[in-house]
Amino acid sequence: MAKRLGDLLLEESLVTEGQLQKALEEQNKSGEPLGRILIRMGFITEEALYYFLAIQFGTDYIDLSTVDIPESTANIIKKEVAEDMNVIPVSATDNEIIFATSEPDEHLLMKIKERVALPVDKIKFVVTSETSMRNALSAHYGVIEKLSVDDSMKEIYTQTEAEKMEEEELASEEEIVSEDSAPVIKLVNALISEAVKKKASDIHINPFEKNLIIRYRIDGVLQTQKSPPRGYKNAIVSRIKVMARLDIMEKRAAQDGRIKIKVLNNKIIDLRVSILPSIYGENVVMRILDQESLMLDLSKLGFEEREMNLYKEAIQSPYGLVLHTGPTGSGKTTTLYSALSTINDVSKNIMTLEDPVEYQLPGIVQSQMNSDIGYTFAVALRASLRQDPNIMMVGEIRDKETAEIAVKAALTGHLLFSTLHTNDSPSTIMRLIDMGIDPVYVGSAVKIIIAQRLMRRICSKCKQPYKPTEDELQKLRVDPKDLEGTQISKGVGCSNCNFSGYKGRVAIYEIMPITTQISDMIFAGADLNDLTKQAEKEGMRTLRNIALEKWRTGVTTLEEVLVVTAEGD
Repeated sequence: MAKRLGDLLLEESLVTEGQLQKALEEQNKSGEPLGRILIRMGFITEEALYYFLAIQFGTDYIDLSTVDIPESTANIIKKEVAEDMNVIPVSATDNEIIFATSEPDEHLLMKIKERVALPVDKIKFVVTSETSMRNALSAHYGVIEKLSVDDSMKEIYTQTEAEKMEEEELASEEEIVSEDSAPVIKLVNALISEAVKKKASDIHINPFEKNLIIRYRIDGVLQTQKSPPRGYKNAIVSRIKVMARLDIMEKRAAQDGRIKIKVLNNKIIDLRVSILPSIYGENVVMRILDQESLMLDLSKLGFEEREMNLYKEAIQSPYGLVLHTGPTGSGKTTTLYSALSTINDVSKNIMTLEDPVEYQLPGIVQSQMNSDIGYTFAVALRASLRQDPNIMMVGEIRDKETAEIAVKAALTGHLLFSTLHTNDSPSTIMRLIDMGIDPVYVGSAVKIIIAQRLMRRICSKCKQPYKPTEDELQKLRVDPKDLEGTQISKGVGCSNCNFSGYKGRVAIYEIMPITTQISDMIFAGADLNDLTKQAEKEGMRTLRNIALEKWRTGVTTLEEVLVVTAEGD
């Protein structure tokens, strides 16, 4: 990388010409690294420096305090090399070694190869902060860096003086930072671009008393990212409000909006923005809606063969109620959209009622609910039935009125898809009855019920064979004999999966067709246990059983099976 650090920070508008000049003058006197001087002088925070440095070098930022580096990995290089070159191996596979450094250099990898005989040819580096690096070197090699004169001096300030300096610094930051300033615009754009790059589904921006926490939901799990300078807190929220066309002066009420933005080679994505006031500021959550990433192929969602055949048969019926159940974030919307795309035909009038409309489906009429004006699911469903639909999708059955209309529509020649919030397929029957729907109508209208969950996949780049312990097998009540010929695996963690061992997700489905026998039991008022036993007798596999199958075939891990499927499943 040819450009010097000072020039890079100027380009990104993170420091001014005057600030850089003062820092360079200090560097000429003390000989300290420029970045450390800029941080010490209060012109830039350590977080901001290394956050943008990683982006500038086209690599990832890593917080080493959250990474468990195996001793065997750290020992790939000697203590002297780690100390001299300021590097530490954080991940090693048969194909690649990844080093962390707080002093990125375009020639760093070549220098490492010159100093060390490595077992693989492919190596790369990620960026970490100086503090994070110092702690890691100390923990693994016993490298202890002496406090600089300035660090020592900070320790003898009185508490009052330190607090005063902190307040003055924060005040000056907030005076110069606004939603229209170049650093804030670039920072917000970088936050969004990085989230899309990492295939996050949501961006969480959470204000607290002394800092701002940034988290991405990746494969269903929130992962903390590098925090921006705290003086940018209000400006970041205001910038997002401007982009979402919300009222930047309103800070006491919740607001919702949308953003359309180009990222990563002009890729257009939509963001659904939710802002909620909290005691330390405004909490922001942005749902990333990437039309290109929407999976509309049923065969790639994770259905086992038997369950796929049952589902396809149900969605191609001329009428009936197809119900999906599962918690928020379990992939119901994706499955429903895939089903509608599968049966989409110009000869059919397909309509959806959604809250909100997340993705646009070609050839399908989509309507968004608006409770502020009384346009609810029940009202919209009643009106839509006068639009001569063949197939309908209702985002969620939340009340008795909507349930009654949906059931009657299914009984009068319409194929209707919808969702409910229950734990499993048999419970959905009882939920409808508890809402006040006559069991005769429930048993006659419902065609099939699908309970689903999303499980994280093991990362293909760092996947390794794994032998479960006796304790682990006991937790799942699995006989070791049942594991003969299986492919149980585990991810050890690498840069491809952000050192989590997981990359991507797969859905698991519990399919319960409403057969004649089960319909008769519903008519007769059978309880939940009897319905469940009958469904299992007819071949229904529970979520736990399907999850175990994914585990045995090396798709996911024991931990995911236990977390995603309840003991009773």
